[in-house]
Amino acid sequence: MKARAIARFAFDCALALACLIAILAWPLRYLRRMASGNRLNSLWAGTPIINMATNAKAERLLGVNARSLVYTTYFITEAFDYDLSRWTRIPLIGRAVPLLVFIWACIYADRLHFYCDRGILPSRGHFGFDYTELYIYRILGIPVFLWTYGADIRNERTCREMGEPNCCTNCDRPGVYCVCDQTVAFRKMARLKSLSMAIFAGIGDMFGYTPGSRDDSYFWPIDLTAENGERYRPYFPSPAAQGPLRIAHASNHRRFKGTNYLIEAVDALKAEGVDLELILVERVPNREALNLYRSADIIFDQCLMGNYGYFALEAMALGKPVMCFIRKPDEYLLHPEECPIINTHVMTLKEDLRRLVARRGELGEIGRRGRIYVEKHFSLEAFAGRLERTYRELGVVA
Repeated sequence: MKARAIARFAFDCALALACLIAILAWPLRYLRRMASGNRLNSLWAGTPIINMATNAKAERLLGVNARSLVYTTYFITEAFDYDLSRWTRIPLIGRAVPLLVFIWACIYADRLHFYCDRGILPSRGHFGFDYTELYIYRILGIPVFLWTYGADIRNERTCREMGEPNCCTNCDRPGVYCVCDQTVAFRKMARLKSLSMAIFAGIGDMFGYTPGSRDDSYFWPIDLTAENGERYRPYFPSPAAQGPLRIAHASNHRRFKGTNYLIEAVDALKAEGVDLELILVERVPNREALNLYRSADIIFDQCLMGNYGYFALEAMALGKPVMCFIRKPDEYLLHPEECPIINTHVMTLKEDLRRLVARRGELGEIGRRGRIYVEKHFSLEAFAGRLERTYRELGVVA
């Protein structure tokens, strides 16, 4: 305990020095801008969420030099512009890396993008920002934009007030997976709101956790051009397909996505003679997961949380019909009249699956509608257009 306190004190002293250097280096920002012909630099950093690098790529369509930076990567993807995980694993040097990056960012960045649990500096506590850096960015006039991914903002009371089922329905570790405590969560959001230019809630089930947020950005774009278009080349279900109906499900959080309910429903239907096959995609890189999705007839997202995620959008990009529980379609979906997601519920899941087996010949058309929906509303160009509009409305140079 004493060693930890000493380490914390040493880091705080180093942080104070880093803040002083960042402020004194302020003139270098203008020299850098002049040398680059006034081209804007935008940095997306912090938690290595899968779509961070894609968001940065979309912003580059606006003529901005946007880059993504992380200190660690998940097994899902390592597709970030700056991956410093090699350096952060080195003892002592790893502790200094965020401080050096912080100083560099204060000189390099014209705008900063973070999720709501951390910035460039390490978190202070459970899903907690080190607010020092936000104050320094304000002093330096660097606008900060905060985005959400779920666990960084969710609290139990708001979650349960949405109705059953929800993220808390089967949670076995309250206070661990999400912020959870409502008082802490709203105090945190109020402070983040005061120190940022805007907070963005990405999808419908996040809206209630972020009072005053921008809820019209839908920041989960799919890079349909990746690998010369091959990464998301559509594989529509064939109406003439034989054999079991294959259902793929990425169960990275079984208790939150309702994985066990899906397994029970499939097992019950198979016991009745319904020809189904369940493909559970767990702890595999995104590239391998996409191959498994391509082999499926249907993609099951979740039946508890109340809205789709990046997984569902990737599935639609691949031309696959998607099953997902959407709590309030008219409020949560972008252009709900065009979205072909098959709305399912934990109480109706078994019968919904039975109906899809009977309607197998229609799955190809549903998949085509999903692909069109992603092309129209979740391509890099579509998100870049929403981002440009948001910057304009906030009075920020795009």
